[in-house]
Amino acid sequence: MKYDLENILTFVKNDENWIRKLIIGSLFIIASIVVWVIPFTALFFIPKISILLFIIAAFVCVIIGLAVYGYSLQAAHDYIKNPETKLPEWADFWSHVFVGLKAAVGSLLFYLPVLFLGAASLGLSIYLEKQSETQEMYKILLQYFNIIADTVYVVYMLFYSLFNANFIKDFNPFEFLNVSAAYKLLKNNVLNYLILALLILAVGVIGNIASVFLVLTIIGILLIPFVSMYIMIVCGVLTARFVQIAEESKISDTNLE
Repeated sequence: MKYDLENILTFVKNDENWIRKLIIGSLFIIASIVVWVIPFTALFFIPKISILLFIIAAFVCVIIGLAVYGYSLQAAHDYIKNPETKLPEWADFWSHVFVGLKAAVGSLLFYLPVLFLGAASLGLSIYLEKQSETQEMYKILLQYFNIIADTVYVVYMLFYSLFNANFIKDFNPFEFLNVSAAYKLLKNNVLNYLILALLILAVGVIGNIASVFLVLTIIGILLIPFVSMYIMIVCGVLTARFVQIAEESKISDTNLE
């Protein structure tokens, strides 16, 4: 089986300290939420410095978010090289931040056309709303433009994991724009990619369902960040496994030649 789900779902257990490492990640996620308590409290008691505290809280939240995201990507990167590898160390915190930052920059570059179309659609909608005598033809054209923008968004969402797989291999943000490398991964692996997309969707849905049940109790609420951390790693490892399958396919094709 190309996607060994048992191996992927239990990958974290390769590390004897996996619970501790996931708890650390969970604490970072909790910290990114709790940090907002300080500026909101200051808003009532010391309004003059509340803006500064909001800026600091936002900065801390972004740094933590990048670190957690970068950590899951590092785990996926290590899995490509060795499926039996252990989870990354949190001691490399700033390295994880840097990886997360590069992924964020790459994702932004990847979604620029979508963001441009979205901004254009919003701008046109606002402009036409303000016109007292907008011709019906322009409204119809706007509707078609919105359909095109939505279609482009769906297509980009569908192929994001493919370009993310490109990035995970060597952490180059410009790999999010490398169509040639993405094609090589997809070549003869369309079915495997569709399976990847469905598996990531399924994991996300299961995670959301689990969160709905966990939120019913105080202990469950505290476990949500732990589950979120685990799901991020699983999704990363699924993507890493797709990269491995693509590499195995290339070797097989070369041998046949």
